[in-house]
Amino acid sequence: MRKPITDGAEVSIEFPDKAYLGYFRRDSTFEVSRDDDSIVLKLVHPGDDKRVASFHLHDYLLADVLQAIAGTLGDAEIGGPQREALEQAAKTLVSALKHSS
Repeated sequence: MRKPITDGAEVSIEFPDKAYLGYFRRDSTFEVSRDDDSIVLKLVHPGDDKRVASFHLHDYLLADVLQAIAGTLGDAEIGGPQREALEQAAKTLVSALKHSS
């Protein structure tokens, strides 16, 4: 089920001879699903310039990314509402992992 993007995302893919850049703002949606050993994140921008970005993050890479994110947040200046949203999402993730084992 797709959900609206409440803030935004930028996706950049760089090759030696070219680069692709996509913006996904509030008029876009996202969807997260699970396959055998990874999380699939899909960003969808609708309309005439429709674009889709899909990411398949295998479990160990996802764990490494979450660990790295945690390392960058310690001293970061994050607004109260954003910090609360991140904290609640982290609590929900921990709860889901505890109940899935």
